[in-house]
Amino acid sequence: MARKTFSSKTVAAAFLGGALFFSGISYAATSTHLEVSLDRLNFFIEGQDKTSADGKFDNGSSKVPESIVYDGTTYIPLRMAANMIGQPIFWDGLSRSISMGNPYVVLYDAKGNRIGHAVLSPINGAVKMTLSVSNLTPGKHGIHIHEKAFGGFDFKTAGGHFNPENKKHGHANPEGHHVGDIENLDVGENGKAELTYDIEGASLDPNSKYSILGRSIIIHAKEDDGKTDPSGDSGDRIAGGIIPQ
Repeated sequence: MARKTFSSKTVAAAFLGGALFFSGISYAATSTHLEVSLDRLNFFIEGQDKTSADGKFDNGSSKVPESIVYDGTTYIPLRMAANMIGQPIFWDGLSRSISMGNPYVVLYDAKGNRIGHAVLSPINGAVKMTLSVSNLTPGKHGIHIHEKAFGGFDFKTAGGHFNPENKKHGHANPEGHHVGDIENLDVGENGKAELTYDIEGASLDPNSKYSILGRSIIIHAKEDDGKTDPSGDSGDRIAGGIIPQ
């Protein structure tokens, strides 16, 4: 077997580019080394050979080891296993969470408190968003898909609305709308809201220019008027979540 010995820091760097693995093995801080296997792993799902044709797992154009051995146990990247069984897997580094099948978006306020979540699922020509949130000011709030992931709970760093067709803002704008434009979120007196909305033109295909993976869901302080460019006069950005990829 082709095995090499690397420091745990080196292996963690190789895997954490999106190739996740079981049981928190990336935290093997007490280990002086990990054994890394470069040999191809064979996968048989429901009697069919699902082994990759070239014998290498490509995690976002970055070749990674097929498996590692730590403390007598063999681990494999979760993304590789997910690819073999035909189920996409998504990693959210901010909440340190894994979602299988559909992206699960954790929503935060500007202080970093969790206030809700959204689940995204592909449908014909769109992405269906099912959102649940709490601890917001009652009333209507603009909500959009923004072009980038934010950093440090500074929602301004998420950039503008996701707008791959370079249109104007708003469903009521004759020159609009952005792909990232969503109907207003109506928050009740209890500070809670739920919203199910089909984001037309959006995609969860990482190779599509319409993909919303790795972007942000942002909630604003005020109601979106549906026509004022570029953001519907919806005010400050008060909450958001990063769409995992």
